Amino acid sequence: AWYTIAIDVIMPDGRTLQVASVHHYRDQWARAFDVTYEDDSGEQQFVHQTTYGMSERLLGAIVANHGDNQGLVMPPSVAPIQVIVIPIISKQSSEDMVSEAEKLVSKLKEAGIRARIDARDIRPGQKYYDWEIKGVPLRIEIGPRDLANSSVMCVRRTGGKTSHPIDDLIEAVENELTAVGEDMNKNSMEHFKSCIRDLPNFSVDGNKLVFDEQIQSGIVYEMAFDGNDAEAEMIEKSTDLSFLGNSTTSYSKSKSCVMTGRPTQNRVYLAKTY
Repeated sequence: AWYTIAIDVIMPDGRTLQVASVHHYRDQWARAFDVTYEDDSGEQQFVHQTTYGMSERLLGAIVANHGDNQGLVMPPSVAPIQVIVIPIISKQSSEDMVSEAEKLVSKLKEAGIRARIDARDIRPGQKYYDWEIKGVPLRIEIGPRDLANSSVMCVRRTGGKTSHPIDDLIEAVENELTAVGEDMNKNSMEHFKSCIRDLPNFSVDGNKLVFDEQIQSGIVYEMAFDGNDAEAEMIEKSTDLSFLGNSTTSYSKSKSCVMTGRPTQNRVYLAKTY
């Protein structure tokens, strides 16, 4: 490829996983297979080609990064089921609770929210556990007391529960799902930032680098770099890490390249990769 842009995810153990990439091949394959187009002036030109996409590793990254000891935690934007409605069933109110829960589900679906009812004849606690494992972002509980107050209890998969009036159900659920997404993003950003550090200072000893501090596992190292392939290889061998490539976000001000000392705005990351 002429150049590649890739997305790398920092996993819980500090290693990185490439989940998406774009490759630009210029016209090299078009020349090989004589693929052309006619430009505005009537001349035949070779096409430029790209390949791009996201692999199933993206799903693995979501599962690994957001999951907790209770099971999956699915982002609301991609969760197959965004809301699970659980009627609190008793012998005296079984039909009423299920009927009201079904009404809530219909109302949510009409608003474009992916919702489902769990009317199984088992204990509520078992239902909660089952849907927590599956990572459903929001659980709605409705029991006789809630129904008497024309309200429901909303429980976020990321923690926290709030009672909402049934009349405000759609707005409340949308706000709760937004809050779940924000909680997940906040937790991920905290992990992301905690994993990135500047490459420690070092001295050159023959064909290897001697660092002032030990290179730690589970850390993605950042540095300014504009050296050549041989210098990059020396860094990789000395750290037992791999270059992820140049960041799409350069430094706002020039820094000294860690190898050459030349000023550069080029930001590079090193990490253990999957």
